[in-house]
Amino acid sequence: MEKAFFVYAWDMIGEGPEKALKQMGDLGANTVCLASSYHAGKFTRPRASEGKIYFPEDGTVYFRPDPIHYGTIQPRMNPLVEQFDFFQDWEKWNNGLNLKAWTVCTHNTPLGQAFPQYCVRNAFGDPYFYNLCPASDEVQDYLRALCLDLASHDSVQCITLETPGYLPFTHGYHHEFGFVPLNPWIEALLALCFSDATKTKVREAGVDAEGLQKWVRKELERFFRSGVYPENTMATQWLMADLIQEPDLVAYLQAESRIVSNLVQSIRENLPKDVRLNLIPTVQRPTAGCWVEGTDLKEMAAIFDGIDACAYQKGADEIFQDAWDVRNRLGEETQLNFVLRPAHPDLENKPQLLESIHKLKTLNPAGISFYNYGFLPQQNLEWTQEAFEML
Repeated sequence: MEKAFFVYAWDMIGEGPEKALKQMGDLGANTVCLASSYHAGKFTRPRASEGKIYFPEDGTVYFRPDPIHYGTIQPRMNPLVEQFDFFQDWEKWNNGLNLKAWTVCTHNTPLGQAFPQYCVRNAFGDPYFYNLCPASDEVQDYLRALCLDLASHDSVQCITLETPGYLPFTHGYHHEFGFVPLNPWIEALLALCFSDATKTKVREAGVDAEGLQKWVRKELERFFRSGVYPENTMATQWLMADLIQEPDLVAYLQAESRIVSNLVQSIRENLPKDVRLNLIPTVQRPTAGCWVEGTDLKEMAAIFDGIDACAYQKGADEIFQDAWDVRNRLGEETQLNFVLRPAHPDLENKPQLLESIHKLKTLNPAGISFYNYGFLPQQNLEWTQEAFEML
């Protein structure tokens, strides 16, 4: 069974690679899921001796990319790689731990700002700079190249893709702000992509892209003028009513899903057979909301070698409920790993963590991972040893 920590390069560097990897192994881990491509953040690191609050450089890769793989869109290498290229030199630092390359895909603001023509656009034509459009041929070329480049490293046994598709409207962009209270209905409409690339591929699927764009724009304008702000429960029912009453809305979402699935299938076909490909299905909670991102769990189960499902809920019961639904949708044969956050706000104490592990074991997991090695206070980090021992 896989027992893993999600890890950032800057945390291993700050602690010292030998010390960090030894501690993970001593706690019972057999795998490191190391960020190979990541975005910006403001991260609190309670165990760090320096840099308690850390701001990583946005939209960079944590390995030395080979330009031969890439076309119009080129990756931006993080400066830390000049000091430590863990993907190239893994065997130098490795302490018997397997390596997974945790790879953020279309969520890349610097590349979105550099190439606005390849961004997701809403019904009004506004670009979402944080989201490269997965329907764009140039973006697809970039992601295939990124994964092939990573796979060229002998140490990489598995690539875990995060955000290979469309992102939700709300995704923690810097000073994300507005005086209109949004809800699941409006956010779903705002998340729909009407870039030229997406509309072209949607039209090829027989969907009236321009007609739906006009309808979505009209509905959004009506909402913004109304002053009517329903609670989430009511708004969810309004969204369900639209899905029933507007067949082009369902067809458009299904077309977006096929765009993402076809992209991922092309990545899989481009990779060496001995490099596994896993998926983090969503950045939303609960996991079932992944349809907004173009993720069809059943279809993805047939493409990916495994699913790394983030069970980020509050308490053991909600974590199990989300995980149970994911297992049900994927089927019993799918290799399913669960990712937990053994700290506030999900799991406040060790008994809650151990209860979660006990419940998740009934779902036949292929592995359990903890997010994130550098974020956990020392006592929370120590809880993971007993949790790993239960597996």
